[in-house]
Amino acid sequence: MQVQAEARDMWAGKGEFPVSQTHRIAFMPGNHLLVSSEGRGWRNLYASLATEQSWSATVRPVDHLCLAYCVSGSAHIKRRILGTGQTHAADLRPRSFGSIPSGVESGWQVNGTPQVMLLYLRRALIDQVVNDVFEGDARRVEIRPILGEGEPLLEQLSLAVLASLRMPFNFDNRLYIDTLAHTIAVQALYALGSGVVPQRMDRAAKGGISSAGVRRVLDYIETALDDDLSIVTLARVADYSPHFFARSFKKQVGQTLHQYVLQRRIERAKHLLLASDQVVGQIAAMSGFSSQSHLTSTFKRVFGVTPAAFRAENGRPFVVIKR
Repeated sequence: MQVQAEARDMWAGKGEFPVSQTHRIAFMPGNHLLVSSEGRGWRNLYASLATEQSWSATVRPVDHLCLAYCVSGSAHIKRRILGTGQTHAADLRPRSFGSIPSGVESGWQVNGTPQVMLLYLRRALIDQVVNDVFEGDARRVEIRPILGEGEPLLEQLSLAVLASLRMPFNFDNRLYIDTLAHTIAVQALYALGSGVVPQRMDRAAKGGISSAGVRRVLDYIETALDDDLSIVTLARVADYSPHFFARSFKKQVGQTLHQYVLQRRIERAKHLLLASDQVVGQIAAMSGFSSQSHLTSTFKRVFGVTPAAFRAENGRPFVVIKR
């Protein structure tokens, strides 16, 4: 559809955020990757959780913003931003952040064994937030590099990502992660950005989706449950900023966007189980679930039985053929 085509044009890299566009720190010798977002279909955010050993290396530049959140353990870190002469040293302790500036080469010396979650945000997302939310020029905006600092709101958002990262691999929460990625981008720019107009965020956040916009979104969701729905697509349907769409949607509908879409998909699957002869795997695809196992686990959590058991308990439909 046209809306989806426009969304693809606006956001670079509609597909999953690939590990190849990160610094691959979790894969350095001695470091132990515990879990990552690879294969989960997360679009604008890549996350990894790893136990690090002491290491020293020059890290190549990447285009995307990297935030490092210390989950446990600690390390003393020295960082050099090559080409600028800037040198920083600090202790990274639990609940504190560091960052790797985008687009620059940096030298690192890490002494300790921290467990660190790395969060990468697509550059296209950051640029769009600058333009849409803060009325800034993305070419002139800089995000202050941090090391060993606390950021309470970023911490809460990061913990939400960490909880999602630890969920079973077949748990499909791409729409929820989309929401988190947008919110993290807004907060990172608000707390750490220079060259932006913070007052613009306050003004933009006060508005709401129109009643007609909400109706369009609900109707669109109903016709596209089997599609890979995204914040950007739905916000454009509502004619509203994607960066505040999820919050405004919850305020006006009474459920988070993720909860609402999941509920509608479950109801679609329930209807198809009773009204069709489709096998459960086909019903999962027709309802927008990533796999049969995802539908089965979600359905059982909601109704207490598996889809197959629910269908058996309620009887299979029969088809009357008119002659």
